Amino acid sequence: MCSLILMEGTHIGKTVVLTVKISEELLEELNRKVERGKRSEFVKEAIMEKLRQKPNSEEADLKEEIEQLRSRIIKLERVIKREEPNVHNELYKEDLKQLLNYICNDETDKLIINRLVESGGVTTKELEAVTSLKRRQILNRIKGIASRTEEKFGKKLIQFKRTKDKGKRQAWWIEPN
Repeated sequence: MCSLILMEGTHIGKTVVLTVKISEELLEELNRKVERGKRSEFVKEAIMEKLRQKPNSEEADLKEEIEQLRSRIIKLERVIKREEPNVHNELYKEDLKQLLNYICNDETDKLIINRLVESGGVTTKELEAVTSLKRRQILNRIKGIASRTEEKFGKKLIQFKRTKDKGKRQAWWIEPN
């Protein structure tokens, strides 16, 4: 470690000596970028600038939330591309619900998505019982949701299968592949 001694006065007019321990590499970098007679002023300005910067807790919270959302989106993209095989765990279901809820127009769409994600597959008749909509209205809503997923993600995540799958026949399924 090297010692860099700065002789500078504060704005009050009193001069103080500040000793800073820095690595040799940092001192070499400082010597390369700042002329010898201007180091004290450079370091003083850097300290003043750093002191003026108040960490804004709301801004920090938003940055953290954005990073969490980014990582969840990356994870969901991997799941959709089948890079992560376990698509039926609870974390996946919650992430998928949140992701798909962004493309929902209203609470009924969200109810349909949540039911679809929870059960994996759902028939129009099952949705008719929980939404109080007619079959044709449900069909139109699911087709709308499916086309919005295709626009947003480049592939349809919700598909209709006529064949029997997991005990259900003619049902809507989340298909991440």
